Formats: sequence, C-alpha cells, structure tokens
Amino acid sequence: MSLTFHMPGEADVQRATERFAEAEKLEDRPARWAAQAAIALDTGDMYLVGLVLFKAIQEFGLDAFAEASGQPPARLQRLWMPGVLVSVNEAAQLFEALGVKVVLDRFYAARLAASQPAESSVH
Repeated sequence: MSLTFHMPGEADVQRATERFAEAEKLEDRPARWAAQAAIALDTGDMYLVGLVLFKAIQEFGLDAFAEASGQPPARLQRLWMPGVLVSVNEAAQLFEALGVKVVLDRFYAARLAASQPAESSVH
C-alpha cells in the first residue's frame, strides 16, 4: 500500500480548474464572483486573485466600477498583472465593491500574506 501526503491546501490547488468550471455555471453574477474569489484566494496565488477580480470588473463594467470604487480605470485594467494587487485586504475591498463578501480561512490568509512582497520602509 502506498500513501501520498499533501500539504494542507494542496488538494484544493489541484482541483481549482474543476471548481472554476463549476462556478462559471452560476447565473447569479455576485454568487459566481464570490465562488471564483474563494477559489482564487484558496490557491494562495495573488496573480489568480487579480485575474478573477479583473474578469468580474470587466463583466460589471469597467467605467461603472471605477466610478463606484474610486479606482482609476487604468489600474483596474491591470489587476491581472502580478504585483498590482498589494494585499489581500485590498482584494477584499475590491470584491466588496462588487457586492461580494469574501471569507478567507486563516490558513489561506497566512499563505497569501507569505506570498506577498515584504514592505520596505526607507528612513
């Protein structure tokens, strides 16, 4: 008998594609965005989180979302690019502006925080 050990969360990463496909079938836009946000956040990949936000904002309407959120449209158009989202909190605020409440498990929150670049302060 052989056993395979996975780190916590690894199984979710392997099934993210299937979970996205299921979430894409949801007709209610905020429900679909919430499901996809949860999947992206569970992966621990800020690039994917930004990509999901970018897609939802495009569907919402870029100009309407820019006006509602106070964010410049040019920045919102680059959310899919690595490094544009600076924190999990910023992502959560943008999702909330879409009407999506995102609940993040402590494990995944720590994983996302660890994947973000360290802030440097110049004195």
